[in-house]
Amino acid sequence: MLLAAEREPGNVQIAGSLGEYYLHEERWREGVHWLSRAYALSAGNESIGYDLAFARMQAGELDSAKRQIEQMLGRTDSARLHNLLGSVEERRANYLDAAREYHRAAEIEPSEANIFDLATFLVQHKQYVGFLDESIKFFRYGVSQFPRSSKMMVGLGVALYASEQYDEAVRMLCAAVDLDPTDRRPIEFLGKARKVSPELAEEVDRRLQDFAVRYPENAATNYYYALSLWERGGGEEGKNLDKIMGLLQKTEAEAPGWYEPHFQLGGLYEVEKRYPEAIAEMQKVIRIEPGFSPAHFRLAVLYSRTGEKSRAAQESATVKRIKDRDRKDETGEDDAEISHNR
Repeated sequence: MLLAAEREPGNVQIAGSLGEYYLHEERWREGVHWLSRAYALSAGNESIGYDLAFARMQAGELDSAKRQIEQMLGRTDSARLHNLLGSVEERRANYLDAAREYHRAAEIEPSEANIFDLATFLVQHKQYVGFLDESIKFFRYGVSQFPRSSKMMVGLGVALYASEQYDEAVRMLCAAVDLDPTDRRPIEFLGKARKVSPELAEEVDRRLQDFAVRYPENAATNYYYALSLWERGGGEEGKNLDKIMGLLQKTEAEAPGWYEPHFQLGGLYEVEKRYPEAIAEMQKVIRIEPGFSPAHFRLAVLYSRTGEKSRAAQESATVKRIKDRDRKDETGEDDAEISHNR
């Protein structure tokens, strides 16, 4: 196609196709190059212009993307352009402007996607006074308009949870699970919600048990039901350990690339002093998530218990290295700089 573009530099279709190809491949700068050419050749085609602005945003050319979208909005007051400008302003950390753009997009075209984007943005920036209340309002509207949308129900459940309306949050998240049993998100938030109060924990545990029976192929239901059993005596008191183990093993079979179940199962094996199996599970964790320091720490302990002192030392050093890196990321300083400043 590049040869065709060289032979026909004025062919808008070829330039546009190249731009779309690079967009699909997430090669943003090449996409910007060809889409810019196609946009100029098409005398400002709106569809090509939208893709060009999106590519510029993804390439980090935020000011250029903003200018282009504003020019296009001067010709057409389009919902999707306002939505895209909201994304650009969000990346520029202009959150109030972003909120206005998302709101305008939903106002022009109250589609499921536009309402969801607006409400999600607001709940993600709840530090702004009124944003959380507005998020709940728009999620409620979204649920009323799109009652079969599990993602809208999850969003409302999360927003209610953030505003400490836990009982309603649980009801909404449970409804979301019923709509889409394959979605892990509502189950994850239910698992968090059970820690809020003893009364709520009992209700959530009952729901998790029910979901594990009704949706046995859902990895998240098995995992969080296992966690609820562990936290209700399985850990310290040794209750239901065989059941917990079975649920975790089933979760692993259903979602082998999810590192948390491997970590929990490794912890259970460690409690039962099945050290080789515990080590194998922790090794799976760090293969999936190398930077997860708790797994390296448990490996250091396990290797010490099995007499593998050098491997224990290596894991301890890894834990320190991860913590030092995380500290540097948080403060912008490394240990040498900290010592020097002291």
